[in-house]
Amino acid sequence: MADSVVEQYYSVACRVAGVLATRTTRLYGLPADARRDLEQDVLLELWQKRAAFDPRRGCWQTFSEAVAVNKMTSLVRRMCSQHSAWLKEQPIARALSVEAPNRHNQLRDDVGRVLARVSPSDRRIARSLMYYSVAETSRSMGVSRPKVYRAISRLRLVFTVAGFANRGRKEVLK
Repeated sequence: MADSVVEQYYSVACRVAGVLATRTTRLYGLPADARRDLEQDVLLELWQKRAAFDPRRGCWQTFSEAVAVNKMTSLVRRMCSQHSAWLKEQPIARALSVEAPNRHNQLRDDVGRVLARVSPSDRRIARSLMYYSVAETSRSMGVSRPKVYRAISRLRLVFTVAGFANRGRKEVLK
């Protein structure tokens, strides 16, 4: 059953992997060869997770997008990790431009400056939302979900005024 699902939706999986790999290579300034490697990593992950797909819980595209985003996030975290030697072992490390880490550092500094202008409560919520969902943030901080959503609205406004685009989670890997 699961193998026929993958064969039936192979084109969707290829499109999802291709779009996400292209966005990631553009964001980090990686060469075209890296795009193909990332795309293959995502397709391999989809193949390995195919048995977890349940058509009663959702459609294949939603499942494949979730798996692809999770895998790409893991790959990017590993690439950006100071403690990882992954990029050093791969020939792609030589092809990385100096601009990618600088853009990342500049973005981090810009976000830090914007967060310095908000209340301590909103700052804590923003930092928590970087790693946890709204529900988890609400539980861990002992605040209601509506309070977290109001903080998100205030943060969205502050970041928009500061010149940041209004982006969703998936667009971060653009």
